[in-house]
Order: sequence, then structure tokens, then C-alpha cells
Amino acid sequence: MTVELAHPSTEPLASRSPASPAHPRWWFLWTTPGRILTIGIVLATLVLASAFATSTTINNRQQALTTVLEHTEPLSFAAGRLYTTLSVADAAAATAFIAGAEPHDVRQRYEQAITDASVAVTQASSGLTDESLVQLLGRINAQLAVYTGLVETARTNNRAGNPVGSSYLSEASALMQNHILPSAQQLYEATSERVDAETTASTRIPGPVILVVLATLLFGVFANRWLARRTRRRINIGLVAGGLAVLIMLVWVGTALIMSTANSRSANATAAQSLKTITNLAITAQQARADETLSLIRRGDVDIRKQSYHRRIDDMQRQLAEFLDKDRAVNKTDLAEAGRLLEKWRAADDRISAYIAVGNYQAATQVALGTGEDDATSAFNKLDAALTEGIEESRQALRSDIVDAHRVLSGATVGAAVLSVLAAIAVALGLWPRLSEYR
Repeated sequence: MTVELAHPSTEPLASRSPASPAHPRWWFLWTTPGRILTIGIVLATLVLASAFATSTTINNRQQALTTVLEHTEPLSFAAGRLYTTLSVADAAAATAFIAGAEPHDVRQRYEQAITDASVAVTQASSGLTDESLVQLLGRINAQLAVYTGLVETARTNNRAGNPVGSSYLSEASALMQNHILPSAQQLYEATSERVDAETTASTRIPGPVILVVLATLLFGVFANRWLARRTRRRINIGLVAGGLAVLIMLVWVGTALIMSTANSRSANATAAQSLKTITNLAITAQQARADETLSLIRRGDVDIRKQSYHRRIDDMQRQLAEFLDKDRAVNKTDLAEAGRLLEKWRAADDRISAYIAVGNYQAATQVALGTGEDDATSAFNKLDAALTEGIEESRQALRSDIVDAHRVLSGATVGAAVLSVLAAIAVALGLWPRLSEYR
């Protein structure tokens, strides 16, 4: 009997029945150990996010305060110095002109003011980046050269006895009052606003940081309660230790930010505003002095000069009263006598006006330039000294507040990083024993 074997190629192929996986995808995450692991990862991520948010906020605030200290505030001070010294130069030039023999100290005051103004122009030009302000400073510098040329021409003619000297001095003063000083004021106000803006920016409440830290603490409380129900253990030492580390970080950084904000607000609301007010008072005083002396030079516009003088004095008295009424103001003690000095100065000017009215210009000049206790020079010099001291003290207070605002933040960044790492480690150590219970 013959047996025929089929060719292998004709044999039916074996088929495999589809086998379903033992567990669905992501099944581990729905188990108790998977949930514990997920909670640990989320909690550690939140802790690190809190550290990153706090560190970034602190670094940004420190950089802003450093910019104010090293760039913005010196630039604003240079602009204010330019504004002040230009007014000093104008008042000194007029005083030297009517003195006849040109006292050495008055001439030296004028030259020093011009030198200080040139230095302030250089300092301001090195820090300006706004093109419009750069062009404004360029116009001030060019007009200042014209002004000094007119003053020197007036001085030369005055020494030669030529009456035309008064016309040159009046033209120089008009250039200063109508063009140079308004430009300097615009520059000063622009730079002062920048100081205010950058100082105010460092006082903003860090909302995102607060939300992230609170989310971390709340999720930590939820994790501890969930774990207590699952494991029948009320307290997890690791989670508690991690929560304490985050809480310490919150208190530390929060306290530093609160103290820094208080110092920044003091710098902005007290020192900066005091500096602006006293600077404006000093400039107005110099302009009033120029009006007073120019009325003795250009005798045809005495009434106009006197009206300008009285308007400036009234404005100074108003600003001074508002300044002294404020609860928070720098240098109140030194400026307490400023009101009395203004009244004394006004009384001396009334005597000058009385002498001019009867044509006694020699007596009027003596009151304007005399060093007697009841003369105008005595009251003006004492007022100018008090205002100059006030400017220096206000600036020192401003910089001191900014330095303190920067200093209290020192170490908070490192502390937040260390505490966040410790909190993450504590969370891991607290959850690991619970995970090891599952095999």
C-alpha cells in the first residue's frame, strides 16, 4: 500500500488567537502605589515651582533696585544738578553785574556753577538712551555755550563802562529763563518719572508667586489627608517636614518682600517727593534772586521783574507749607526756618522797591547785595544753604531706602532654593516607606 504525503506548502497555517493584555494601559496610575507615586511627583514639582517663582521674583526685584541705584537715580540727580546749577549761574551773573567791582566770591560762584553744569551735562549724556532726551540735552549744551558768551560780552562792556552791557545780560537771562531752564526742567522731570516708575515696579505684589506657594501648601494638606485614609496613619513625617520647609520659605521670602516693599515705598513716597520739592524750591529761589537783581539792571521793566519775583516767592511759600504739612517728609527741621527767611527776604525786597521808586538805585543795590542781617543777601544765602542741605539729605534718604530694600532680599534666593530641595527630599523620604509596602 502506497501512502501519499501532502506537500508542506499545502498544509494549513497555524493561526494565533488575539490575546488581550493582562492590564489596560496606564493601569498602574489607578492603583494605590501609582497614586502615591503621582502625588509625590506632583508635590515635588510644585515645591520646585515655588522655589523657581520666588527666586525669579527676588532676582528681578534686586535687578530693578540695582538699576535704580547704579543708573536711573544718578542720571536723575545729574539732571537735577544741571537744572539747579543753571539757575545758580543766572542769579550769580546778574549779582556780579550790579556789584560794579564784581566781588570775587560772586564771580567764583558763577564760574563754579557753569563748571558744575558742564559736568552734569557730561554725566547725563553718559546715561541717556532715549533719543529725544539726548537731543534735548544737546540743545541745552549748545544754548549754554551761547549763554556764557553773552554773559562774557556783558561783563566786558560793564567793566568798560558801556551801557550796552545790560542789554547783553538781559538777553542772556532771557535765553536762560525762556529756553535753557525749561529744557532742563523737562529733562529733570523725565528722569525723575523714570526713578518713580522703576521704584514703584519693585513694590508690586507678586501674585503668581503667592498662588503657586498656596497651591503647594494646599496640595500638601490634601496629600497628607488622602495618605492618612489609605494607610491608616494620621501623620506622615516626610510630608509634614516638607510642608514646614515650604512654610518657612514662605515666611522668610514674604517677610523679605514686605520689608523691601516698605523701603521702596518710603523711597518713592517720602524721599523722592521731598527731593523733588526741595529741588524745585531751590531753583525757584535762584530765579527769584535773578529777578530781583535784574530789576536793578534793566530799569525799564522793573514792574515786570517785581511781579515775577513776587509770583515766585508766593509759589515757594505755598510749596513749603504743603511740604511741612506732610506727615512723611525729609529734612523738616532744617526747613522749618525757611518760611521766616522768605518773609525776611520779601521785606528786604520791599525796601529795594521803595528805594527804586524814589530813584535811589545806590541804596537799593546796597540792600540787594549787602551782608547786613536785614539785607536780601543774608536771607537768600541762609535759605539757599538750607535748601542745598535739604537736597543732599533727601538724596541720601532716597538711596538709603533703596539700598535697604535691596539688602533685605539678600540671601532669600539661596534660602528658597535650599528649603525647596529639602522639602522635595522630605516628600520623597515620607512617601518611600508607603510605596515599599506594595510588592
